[in-house]
Amino acid sequence: MNCYPDYPGRKTLSLDGFWDFYLAEGVDWNSTQAENDRFNDLMSVPGAFDCSPEYYCKRGTAFYRRFFTLEKDCPDALLRLGGIGLRGRFLINDREIGRTELAYSGVEFQTGALSAGSHELVAIIDNQFEDGNSQLFYPYYDFYAFGGLYRSIELQILPASYWIERVQVRTLDYREGKVSLNFKFGGQVPETMTVGLRFDTESMKREISLAVTDTVGELETIVPDFKLWSPESPALHTLTVKTGDDAIVEQFGIREIATKGNTLRLNGKVLYLKGFNRHESHPQSGPASPESLMIEDLQNLKRLNCNFVRGCHYPQDQRFLELCDRAGMLVWEESLGWGNIEAQMADPVFMQRQEEQTRLMVRNSINHPSIIIWGFMNEFHSETGTGKELCRRLINAVKEEDNSRIVTFACNHTSDDICYDLVDIISFNTYPGWIDVNEQDEPTDAIKPELEKILAYFRERLGGKDKPIIISEMGTCAVYGQHDLAAAQWTEEFQAEYLAEVIRSALSFDDICGITIWQMNDAKSYLRKGANIRCKPFAQNLAGVFDQYRRPKLAATTVKNMFGSK
Repeated sequence: MNCYPDYPGRKTLSLDGFWDFYLAEGVDWNSTQAENDRFNDLMSVPGAFDCSPEYYCKRGTAFYRRFFTLEKDCPDALLRLGGIGLRGRFLINDREIGRTELAYSGVEFQTGALSAGSHELVAIIDNQFEDGNSQLFYPYYDFYAFGGLYRSIELQILPASYWIERVQVRTLDYREGKVSLNFKFGGQVPETMTVGLRFDTESMKREISLAVTDTVGELETIVPDFKLWSPESPALHTLTVKTGDDAIVEQFGIREIATKGNTLRLNGKVLYLKGFNRHESHPQSGPASPESLMIEDLQNLKRLNCNFVRGCHYPQDQRFLELCDRAGMLVWEESLGWGNIEAQMADPVFMQRQEEQTRLMVRNSINHPSIIIWGFMNEFHSETGTGKELCRRLINAVKEEDNSRIVTFACNHTSDDICYDLVDIISFNTYPGWIDVNEQDEPTDAIKPELEKILAYFRERLGGKDKPIIISEMGTCAVYGQHDLAAAQWTEEFQAEYLAEVIRSALSFDDICGITIWQMNDAKSYLRKGANIRCKPFAQNLAGVFDQYRRPKLAATTVKNMFGSK
């Protein structure tokens, strides 16, 4: 599946497939070089090497190698990566062209001039945990830190002078089909250029003279014969831009997401969110989801009467986002983070990496109309002054990149959070009767009183002001195939009963405008050691209403029926 943006005038080499491979355990990824005589195995790209039997759950520095051939000299090229884990260095002919420590993020590196003939590409990929407070992925995160080239990798030959990086399309007025176009260029960019525009299938008759400042140009225009994008009618448009020796095709949708009082509004209409948290995780492929699995997940969401999915807890695969665009599935996308403590948030390197990956997420995904919410750093310590400063910094970064969407984070400090005033909507995670247990009470009896308590806290802090509130996580675990007449904990019956009360209680509050159940599918978590290890049987988070192979539990039918009634 080829994703937008498309560059029809560029020669593009797909580098997916089989790569030469070896794993060096306990080796520093920063200084180690590949040893040609050790490439004695093969590994698939995309893929996670620690899902394969030979290297299952191993940590170290992995070396990938493949060769590519160019028919003629090229002045420059882009190595484009859809997402890796946890960090990596990239070398062409033993020359390092770039490195990244932003797991899951789509990044690209300019290669410089390349001659005609054969070239060696080496990727040095590290999935080890480091000491200190600067890393983005920590061992206690409640999802597995896979190693590998998770998503596709390709080489694009660039034009000799300048090129089009992206054209960002934002809806200015959904009633008129008015949009803003933000052109971003690379190379030796002239101050003025002639740009050809075509929306959808209209003839290329529109040419404009575009002023460019610091490689950026801007334009406001009306999309001809426009149609609105919505979950019920996910109409999509394309924009083709040509200038110099380059061209780009972007796909976008016209729609507006906004808040009004305590409601969410899509194209002016009140919106209630019904959905799940979804991890990119499977026993065989880990985070390297094949397209068939993405389609299966979307079909399951639709079958359960969902209109919303939260991509937790990292930037999403562009293929999945494009499928959501086409299927009319609303999306919350967030950057990587989980339960980060004050010492981490006070580290300037950690803070810089958080901002860098969050900006990159917005830039990569900005044209997807399905995305209505940007988020970051699930369950960070939002009760601290340090946390509030980082929250403010990330919200400002997101708004600078894109002010057309809602920004929030999933809060679990529901009695002492101090960041509620910064977000566009309040989103909270809570697990009464499951994680937060009163041993004297029935677990389901704790659900509604806990929601009342949390809502009272935020209402009091808001001081009578209205702000939308959604439940971003609520759920419980069940082992697939485990049944009990008394609905004992960890059985499918217990999960179905619990989620029925969660949805029933959530729907009873007028100031809750959405619920995202934790979670859609079981997912691999920390192995053998980690926070609350006894709550992770088989090294999995078992809160899915589908198991890791997407087999439905009893709760799937419960959710389907109750969501269908709203």
